[in-house]
Amino acid sequence: MAETAEGEAALNLKWRKITTTTGPSPQPRHGHKAVSIKELIIIFGGGNDGIIDTLHVLNTATNQWFAPQVKGEKPSGCAAFGFICDGVRLLTFGGMVEFGRYSNDLYELLASRWEWRRLTPLGEPPCPRLGHSFNLVGQKAIIFGGLANESNDPKLNIPKYLNDIQLLEIKEGTSLQWHAPTFDGPIPPVRESHTAITWGTKLVVYGGMNGKRLGDLWILETDPWKWTNVASQGKVPLPRSLHVSAIIKNRMYTVGGWVPVMNKEGEQAHEAEWKCTNSLACFNLDTSSWEPCPNYPETDDRDDVIGPRAGSCAAVVGTRMYVWSGRDGYKKVWNSQQVCCSDLWYLETEIPPPPARVQLVRAGTHSLELLWTAISSADNYLLQVQEYSSSSSTTPTATQPPKGEETKPGAPPTAPPPAAPAPAPAEQSKWYDVDVIKGTQYVVTAYQVSVEDPTMAGETKLQRVELLSGRAYKFRVCGLNSCGRGPFSEVAAFKTCMPGFPGAPSAIRISKSSEGAHLSWEPPANSAGTISEYSVYLGLKPQAGAQPGTMAFARVYCGPGSSCVVSHSQLGSAHIDMTSKPAIIFRIAAKNDKGYGPATQVRWLQDPKPADKAAAAVAKRPASSPPAAEEAKKAKVN
Repeated sequence: MAETAEGEAALNLKWRKITTTTGPSPQPRHGHKAVSIKELIIIFGGGNDGIIDTLHVLNTATNQWFAPQVKGEKPSGCAAFGFICDGVRLLTFGGMVEFGRYSNDLYELLASRWEWRRLTPLGEPPCPRLGHSFNLVGQKAIIFGGLANESNDPKLNIPKYLNDIQLLEIKEGTSLQWHAPTFDGPIPPVRESHTAITWGTKLVVYGGMNGKRLGDLWILETDPWKWTNVASQGKVPLPRSLHVSAIIKNRMYTVGGWVPVMNKEGEQAHEAEWKCTNSLACFNLDTSSWEPCPNYPETDDRDDVIGPRAGSCAAVVGTRMYVWSGRDGYKKVWNSQQVCCSDLWYLETEIPPPPARVQLVRAGTHSLELLWTAISSADNYLLQVQEYSSSSSTTPTATQPPKGEETKPGAPPTAPPPAAPAPAPAEQSKWYDVDVIKGTQYVVTAYQVSVEDPTMAGETKLQRVELLSGRAYKFRVCGLNSCGRGPFSEVAAFKTCMPGFPGAPSAIRISKSSEGAHLSWEPPANSAGTISEYSVYLGLKPQAGAQPGTMAFARVYCGPGSSCVVSHSQLGSAHIDMTSKPAIIFRIAAKNDKGYGPATQVRWLQDPKPADKAAAAVAKRPASSPPAAEEAKKAKVN
């Protein structure tokens, strides 16, 4: 990636269209809003042929839509309203409920149980409005600007543009009360249909309209209250309204909206000529400069770039900016209904971060089944291998989710602590590609080595090299997306089995009992000879001075039976792995006349904290939900 003058990597931005989703897709619209809770995007409001009052949720991990069955005091549909998220608590304010009639109602939605409630704060409420911004800055819900109707008759619309700040403290344990802070110094001009993003303790306002489109950028400081008109550097984008903006790390990304039509000289052709755009702009908040987007197409007729639109919605999940629907300019169908886009896109802004260390699921004599934790911004993974120069005494461990009524299902197990590390070779060997993989689990039986092609001088070809028995191998994995290849994970080492040794126990079940934890398992599927005994090991709390990334294990059972009980006193010394969800780690291995084979490693999920339990219900669907959205039912938000 090229370097900028400031030393930062140049932007490498790519649009990706999500062509396949499951579940009930929402109706295309404009004037709607979206917020995100972890991997979920929640969409409400807007409309086209009438205002829409239903909720839709997209699980970005599975690309599945679902429509939760809500309860409580449900708000009427609205468009161009405010929508913010505070944990699993969502707030809406204002918006247009019908032509000429605007709202100043405040509603709360608890996503943990999909329940609406109307709120009535103390103090003088803001006037009814649409096109305002509504942001959460710390524990302050801040409304800025918008458009009001000065007429009491909805049919007689007298527009009034606003530039006021209305504030609502939403800190837990305090009474809700509206108030308006006072300012010294300059304030932004009146506007509506602008965007505002939260940057730490500040609010960044860009664009909008007040009879003409605006291209200015203002920053609101909240302690003390102060507006600053930013004199930005770089190539300033065209003024616009009804665009969307989102913050990812230190950059504000702005997409689409209405912009003036420009002539060949770069000047506005006519005062009243405007068009819908798909242009992308990036503002670096640290340097107060508009940054170029290299290789970003200038045309709007390519199928690998989002199309022109206004009044769409945007939400950020990880380092991706998702954009859905919106109005396609002036286009109308035969009944004068606006043409709205139905497509779903995301903007890839970064290469994926490094995954966690690779884990071993199962070892064979000529194969190693591996898994790793998913990276939300990775489309595929590159797995690489390196053979140790000499065989090691490393005992491979297999990671497997246990089964049973008391075992909590959920995310795949996270990276286990490594077994005794294999000795590193004197010289670093070359890494070889195993494969480019779509999922997060793979059975390695061979890898590809580049060798000279004897039939063509100076040319090479790929040769398949099989895994050998009793050999130790190192593995690393990295994520791939449209921006490129991310950094590799830490190296993990595993060893293939020697012939004649037993395989790893399978079908692990763990349940709570009055004595502690009851474990049971099935004998290895590929056992050679008679199993004489099993050993169960418990991952222990780290001792003072322990090397980071390592874990000590203590044997808590040894015997011929295929079940055991680990007492409460033994569990008291267990390490609680917090890599993904809280879990206690066990290892179980079988022994025959040759000795012990590889161990199966399992994570026994523990009950989350009470605060997490409420959040975990966010993605649960009602019992009457259609089976088509069953995966969405399993989604959890902690």
